Amino acid sequence: MSKIIIAVVALIAIAIGWFILNPGDTFDYVVNIDQEVTQLETELADLDSQVAAGTLTSEQATAAKVRIITRLDAINKAATDSEQLQLTPEQRTQLANGLLRLKDALVRYQATLDVVEDTAVEADVTAQLKSGQSGGSRHLTLIVADTIDDVEETVQDSIQGYETDAELNTQIDAAVTEAEAEEAMEEEMDSEESMDGSEESMDDSEAEMTDEEDGMMSEEEPMQEKEMSEGDMEASSEAEIRVVQ
Repeated sequence: MSKIIIAVVALIAIAIGWFILNPGDTFDYVVNIDQEVTQLETELADLDSQVAAGTLTSEQATAAKVRIITRLDAINKAATDSEQLQLTPEQRTQLANGLLRLKDALVRYQATLDVVEDTAVEADVTAQLKSGQSGGSRHLTLIVADTIDDVEETVQDSIQGYETDAELNTQIDAAVTEAEAEEAMEEEMDSEESMDGSEESMDDSEAEMTDEEDGMMSEEEPMQEKEMSEGDMEASSEAEIRVVQ
């Protein structure tokens, strides 16, 4: 009986050790990141072809931006979830490669992302995003850059002695600076349009007030004339009475 108990305990210990050394859940997270990055690369390549051919419509750009944001959210979530579990050396390498491919995609397809951003309809993007998702009004380049920052934090925490590619990071910083400048310019233009609209509204209100004042003055004039006529009649009657007397 004791031998059976010892054998069962030994099997349980072996099973626990296997799960510790082979964390299947973390493998799924890293594989998910790898798959999402692969699909993102494919989609950006297709969009690049459409942009080059001049066939990208606003509807296609809107749908593409929604898909890209959704994919980036999935990459970010998988990276965050993987932090809770232990990664194997192979998984760490795969995660670092996924981050590098994500950076390459941003640099390679920056112009395509700009065209998609300019062509997509912001209101439709926001409406099509699922509840809880955000970023419909943000520039695509900045959304990709934010995801890169988040994944890089995970890689730095998971891989001891991880070193970034300084040259690639410089290119990404330049892309982010350009996107931020474009976003600031659009916000300034929107602000100016809003101010112009407010001024037009004030002008219309002032014009309406002027029309009302003119109307009131027009109504007062006949009344004044009537009062003057009544005054003249009274003066004439008084003059006649004095003559009779």
